[in-house]
Amino acid sequence: MRTPNLPCRQRGRIFLVILVAVVAVASGLIAANRWMQSTSDYQALQAFPTPRVVADFALETAAGEPFSLEDMDGRWNLLFFGFTNCPDVCPDTLAMLDQSMQQLTLMRREKLPQVVFVSVDPERDQGESLAEYVSWFNSDFVGVTGPEPQLVALTRQLGVAYFRETPDEDTGFYNVDHSAAVILVDPEGRLFGRFAHPLDPALVTADLFQLTGS
Repeated sequence: MRTPNLPCRQRGRIFLVILVAVVAVASGLIAANRWMQSTSDYQALQAFPTPRVVADFALETAAGEPFSLEDMDGRWNLLFFGFTNCPDVCPDTLAMLDQSMQQLTLMRREKLPQVVFVSVDPERDQGESLAEYVSWFNSDFVGVTGPEPQLVALTRQLGVAYFRETPDEDTGFYNVDHSAAVILVDPEGRLFGRFAHPLDPALVTADLFQLTGS
């Protein structure tokens, strides 16, 4: 079969399109390779190739004290977003994080990561109820929440999603769908990576042991 006799200009355009496609594929492979290299040193952590800057925010602890990016400075931070009426994922995750903190203590890590439970249900999770819920898992865990605009701004930049269902007409009860990943912020207050759900306690602890020793 003979190849059509295309004008030089048209042949040049076709060549350019093919070249762009090849470059795009090659760039994708390079990016994927860099991602694999950045995460290959960890067993469960999905680390970003470069830590991402986190914009400041204004939340409030269960004790009514301000909580912002400054309160995460100087140590590793594990942020988990949920709500106290969560039936399974939230208590399971907080229990697992408590287990990791205990293991790190036994492994002689003096400066443990700060675990922050961020409630995305501020209407029901405030003050004493939030404090009791978090302390039930670990007295060192920090429970925070805040106004909707601040929660939205923080979750969006960390790649966390949540959605409140319509309250039941009779009981007023509602559920909140939310991301189940644990977000890792480094001592410089940057988004370092995430532990995806489901979490493996042993692997999470191993990665945190490595990070807290550096």
